[in-house]
Amino acid sequence: MADITEIKHRIKSIQDTHQITKAMELISVAKMRKAIQKQSFSSVYFDTVRYTLKDIMRHSTDIRHKYIDRRPDNRTAYIVVAGDKGLAGAFNNNVLNLAWKHMQERPVHYIVTIGQMARAYFENRKQPVDLEFTHAVASPTLHDARGITRDILDLYDRNLMDEVYVVFTRMFSTSVHEPVMVKLLPVAEEDIEADLNTDYSGQIDYDPSPNEVLNVLVPQYLIGMIYSALIHSAASEHAARMMAMSNANKNAEKMLDALNLEYNRLRQSAITTELLDLSSGRFFSDNNLHQKVRHNHGKSR
Repeated sequence: MADITEIKHRIKSIQDTHQITKAMELISVAKMRKAIQKQSFSSVYFDTVRYTLKDIMRHSTDIRHKYIDRRPDNRTAYIVVAGDKGLAGAFNNNVLNLAWKHMQERPVHYIVTIGQMARAYFENRKQPVDLEFTHAVASPTLHDARGITRDILDLYDRNLMDEVYVVFTRMFSTSVHEPVMVKLLPVAEEDIEADLNTDYSGQIDYDPSPNEVLNVLVPQYLIGMIYSALIHSAASEHAARMMAMSNANKNAEKMLDALNLEYNRLRQSAITTELLDLSSGRFFSDNNLHQKVRHNHGKSR
């Protein structure tokens, strides 16, 4: 059984840890709200881009474009978005395992990592990382999304890859976030996430030409998709860390309650023992004094 000194030390240690996890929970809440707010600010524009692109593809026939035409080979590139840190439950493992499982079905593939945990995951599996972006998930910006899109399109234009997927964690609510995989290139109507409700038919006229329109529209679509993936991943990471720290706080409080109860029990036991010792010592002291008095009284006779 632990003594009082050891229990006091454990209580102090858990209290210190509890303060840290509580602060991390509050920070995660603030960062999650900020990420959701950034997503809402940009969603109107990028939703319009997705809607327009899907509308064009549905009402156009015989469009030939380098970002739409399917290529014969099967060289797949994966943009894997994870976090820069741990302490977020199963957040990183879930999305990385999804990407790894899909990669096993593609004999020739390229890996583009966003986040230090993604890089470390593939390095531990002796899987080379072809392109790496760091610190883009801590606080995602449109500048980060444009840079990633520019590099991916450059490799795609040089015919170094035939299809591109982005793997990230989508946030449905504060408590529900799931890893998903979305195909970016070549662009297909069924891969574009947009609710298209149109009641017209016929062909669309392009000015100046279909290629010119798609040369502008497709990169904007990809920037929006990558930026959305970064934002969703960041918000999901903060939500997962918030939940993990909340559970840690609850466990710490339970442990503190149990330790305080044990501490009070041992302290009460120690006090009782001291009182008994004092009472016993006084009893023997009084008894010895009484015997001495009797002894002295007998001598005087």
